[in-house]
Amino acid sequence: MTEVPEYLFERSRQRRIALGLLEDDGSGAAVASDSGDSDGGQISSGPSSADVIAAAKADAKLEQVTDIDIEPQWVTAARTRTKIPMWVLPIMFFLPLWGFVYVKMTEPPPEPVTAMTEGAATYAAQCASCHGGDGAGSEGGGVGRPLYNGEVLLTFPKLDADMILWLTVGSEGIGIGNPYGATDRPGGAHISGETGANMPGFGGTLSEYKIYSVARYIREVLSAESLSDEEIAVRDAEWEELGGGKDVGGHGGHGGH
Repeated sequence: MTEVPEYLFERSRQRRIALGLLEDDGSGAAVASDSGDSDGGQISSGPSSADVIAAAKADAKLEQVTDIDIEPQWVTAARTRTKIPMWVLPIMFFLPLWGFVYVKMTEPPPEPVTAMTEGAATYAAQCASCHGGDGAGSEGGGVGRPLYNGEVLLTFPKLDADMILWLTVGSEGIGIGNPYGATDRPGGAHISGETGANMPGFGGTLSEYKIYSVARYIREVLSAESLSDEEIAVRDAEWEELGGGKDVGGHGGHGGH
């Protein structure tokens, strides 16, 4: 016969007490609560093998219940939270695009291109390195002739073919040693190449209307040429006829100051 360990007897006894099959008399021994545990009128002093097996099975079931993992609160919250409706997804997708369009629509429109704004930009890019930003030229540390304080108006009294030709072909186009501009200029005519800093020709890099606009900027802004409204209107029309104000962002321009 297999010997049943003592701790199983004790576990069985406690289980039978819990189920009401035994009564605890406080002495550590158990008394049967009904006749099912008696044998010939004698009270059994210990549990049977069947009782031990039944108690072990009950304990195993309890252990299985206690082994069930409890779901963490954050997992439960994630599974039960309110989900984003599917119809919201297209709105979220197009929201950045709508914001971009809205910002662009609220931006002020770009300033229209004029002969003066175009001439200023061309001068800064092509002429300022030699003649200075203010047109001071050699009088301000540059290598080119001065263009401010009316200097260019003495060389080219009018905005005509002479000045446009000079800007288009430069020193080499006129010919080194040849005069250009007004021959009766105070102090004598200017001679191509006499300063050692030859004037480059911009006909190969600038369009006609850009050469025209930079000529206007030099005369009207740097040399402060005085013009009537009618004269300005004529020059504006000439600039537009050459193509000015029609190739920047599709915005038409006006040549006025």
